Amino acid sequence: MMFPLNPPDAASIEALEKAWHRQDLNRYLTRWRTSKIPEVPLAFLNFDVRVCDIGCGIGKFIHSQGPIHPDWGFLGIDKGSVRAGKLQNRLTNLPCPNVFALHANAIPVLASLPPNLLDLLTIFYPNPWWPNKHRQKRWAFHPLLPHLVRLLKPGGMLLIASNEAFYLAEFLYAMTHHPSIEKVQVVYAGPIEETVGRTHFETKFLQQNVPCGELRFRKDP
Repeated sequence: MMFPLNPPDAASIEALEKAWHRQDLNRYLTRWRTSKIPEVPLAFLNFDVRVCDIGCGIGKFIHSQGPIHPDWGFLGIDKGSVRAGKLQNRLTNLPCPNVFALHANAIPVLASLPPNLLDLLTIFYPNPWWPNKHRQKRWAFHPLLPHLVRLLKPGGMLLIASNEAFYLAEFLYAMTHHPSIEKVQVVYAGPIEETVGRTHFETKFLQQNVPCGELRFRKDP
């Protein structure tokens, strides 16, 4: 299926660059200053290869990949009470020693992690936050975006998939133009190459013939 990724329009580019100029991650994180931030399981950190899925839902991706790569550690993070509850039930009923989950907002959790930690970071079908008044919540605008790159090991990959072309276009522009992001190469930008579905959203989109796109980036060694 075709999935054109045209550059963002001039108004979107202006909004992106204005947002980057104002960003202060430490100031943004003050909202969690008095909150208890869940700690990433030590067992996950003990794996040599580590994969983190942001907004993992009920964990279809990490549960499917865990048995395939038993020597890799997989961590899923989701803040939704219903989704996180189902994820925890799956871990209880179908235990996999290399799959871990956190019921938490991913922002403060990821901000607390040291650089060069992850081999793969995935973001599958994030909330598009369509209204312009909410676009600061999109990853391309978010102050945490440069830290996501810092979390990758040299040679590590960041993957994002969406059914919204505008969302991926903004993300691609951000990854290649953000003043605080460097040493990242675009590996792939186009339609997803999946036929089964890595998440429940992706499975539904495939069944309904909804075009979906994917971006992959590699951090320079």
